Amino acid sequence: MESRSERSTNALMLIIGIPLGIALMIWTAWITVTAFIGGQAPFFFMEFEGFNLIRGLFWLIVVDPIVLTFAYWIFMLVMLPLIGLAVGASALSARRNNKDEC
Repeated sequence: MESRSERSTNALMLIIGIPLGIALMIWTAWITVTAFIGGQAPFFFMEFEGFNLIRGLFWLIVVDPIVLTFAYWIFMLVMLPLIGLAVGASALSARRNNKDEC
């Protein structure tokens, strides 16, 4: 049986966490494809000239892990406070319900 805090945490992950994670992964893939084929990199303010296999592989092997680490930090900066608020609110609610029952 799930507690109230587990239900609220799961709901937050479904509503905010999954779309945010998908958006960050799409953004990273878009940057990588841009590094291979050329063009304006989204949110990096870099212009890549034409197709370049070496630049794309460098981006994939060296830069992408760094970008994914920053994306993970952004994800955690958004999700951890929200999860903490949801758990705290459900704990306060459960505590009030227990007092009302007594």
